[in-house]
Amino acid sequence: MAKEFKRSYMHPTRRKLADMVKTGNYDKNSQVGWTKPQESRKIGDTWEDEHHKYEKFDGYVLKNSKNSEAFQKIRDYLEEQSTCKNTECKTVRKSEKDTKLIKKSGYCINCLAEIETEIRHAGIWTEYQNYKIWTRMLVHGKIQLEQLKQAHDEAKQVHEFLNEDGTTETWNMPQTVEEMQSDIQKMLKSGTQELEDLEVLRNAAFEIVKEKRYEHYL
Repeated sequence: MAKEFKRSYMHPTRRKLADMVKTGNYDKNSQVGWTKPQESRKIGDTWEDEHHKYEKFDGYVLKNSKNSEAFQKIRDYLEEQSTCKNTECKTVRKSEKDTKLIKKSGYCINCLAEIETEIRHAGIWTEYQNYKIWTRMLVHGKIQLEQLKQAHDEAKQVHEFLNEDGTTETWNMPQTVEEMQSDIQKMLKSGTQELEDLEVLRNAAFEIVKEKRYEHYL
């Protein structure tokens, strides 16, 4: 004798479908399945899901992307890169050359020309130029020192390179690891001293510019 099938064991969705086929009636407003309970939020509460952040206010919920802060920082940075630092700048439409100069110096063409004219009349043009040049040299030099430090720490006798065709190529260094690290250490010591000497010169130039009260243009 076949075992009696109990409808209560059926999945709710299948049971509703069977009822519709048998009776021809189907309640379109009924829902089947699990319904997430409503969470009670208070004003000031914050929460988030996989992609968004939420904050409860009086009468509404503010929804923001999780990346909105990062995007805003990028927008602020891009705006800064195209805005002349002169608060009294009169250049209404910035050309491509203006934008490039703002990224490099902070000022558009017209404002920088006015500033540098003032500096020439103040008699500190050489110090002003030297400060800017030596600052760039210091930045470049510090990057080079960091690369040397990395080369010192990662020095090894054998290097393997992967070619475009998938084959590998082995290159043996002519020096031992100890010899390479010793040479790099000498370059680090020499480069560090050169940067320290250059920084003294740059600071001296800055003091001269500062005496004339033009340091805010640097």
